[in-house]
Amino acid sequence: MEARKIQMGRRFQAAALFAFALSVCAIVAAQVRVDVRLVNVIVTVTDSHGRYIPNLTENDFIVEEDGKTQHISHFSQDRNVPVSVGILLDTSGSMDRKIRTAVDAVDRFVQRIHQDDEFFLMTFSGRPVLRQDFTNDREKLSDSLRRIIPTGGTTLYDAMAEGVRKIADSSHAKRAILLITDGQDTASVSRLEDVLERIRISDLVIYPIGISPLTYAKGSDRNAWGWPLPGLIRGKTGIQNKRDQVDMTVLRAFAENSGGRAFLLGETLIGRGGQIEKILSVIAEELRSQYTLGYYPPRADDGLYHSIRIRTRAGDAVRARHGYLARSS
Repeated sequence: MEARKIQMGRRFQAAALFAFALSVCAIVAAQVRVDVRLVNVIVTVTDSHGRYIPNLTENDFIVEEDGKTQHISHFSQDRNVPVSVGILLDTSGSMDRKIRTAVDAVDRFVQRIHQDDEFFLMTFSGRPVLRQDFTNDREKLSDSLRRIIPTGGTTLYDAMAEGVRKIADSSHAKRAILLITDGQDTASVSRLEDVLERIRISDLVIYPIGISPLTYAKGSDRNAWGWPLPGLIRGKTGIQNKRDQVDMTVLRAFAENSGGRAFLLGETLIGRGGQIEKILSVIAEELRSQYTLGYYPPRADDGLYHSIRIRTRAGDAVRARHGYLARSS
């Protein structure tokens, strides 16, 4: 009889533990489902002189979705928060005389920023190729950069699509893509509209740098620092080849749909390396000066596009993505 009581007691304990485990799993699953609904937005705030504004609180911000104010559920600004950065580097044939400058600048950029940041390196010409998976080993990344040889066409859209897909595997919640190219797409399978849609549903910021072979770039009438450009510029071979133009319209679309910023490096034969390093320093500082805001949307799974507007009560300049595409239920 005593043995039977002990056996029944053990069965009861086992059943209770099993029920407890199920309840814990249900709670965790519910938390995961709720967290998936959270919309995170990376926000850059600057004053009238373009200087980053620190030390704001969540009470300084107003977040609107489709014109309706939302409650901020998550807020942070931490200069030491680790970042996952995807580096997309154009290695098409037209980059031949520029690749060393770009590689050297990227290498110094990687060596300088936070030790916990991680990177992957993807090159693109005829197709996107992952040269280095996520790592925080600077020497590994430097070695991969030094092995690059430019050749082939420009699969810009394919590279961005693959880069956005890859950055989703990152270890860190804050994600950015650095894109360096000197041309426009000539060989992608992906459509621009599909790539932009993928960007809209992703939580990341994109920083494209266009390196123009001439002072003129498609979609721009100004150089890298905002000075007006002259009329038609002729190179050594005469009329400019359209494939050699940087398509700033596309690069700006990548940036604006993610809350990032696009840069144009014009034709400056002296000090071009210094210019790209200056741009990379600006990007590095911006990543350390941003705020992250999160809110739970009223309609998280309707499969529709929803506009986002973020502003400060003081009326500062705010840069963030303009909306997101909700996932379908």
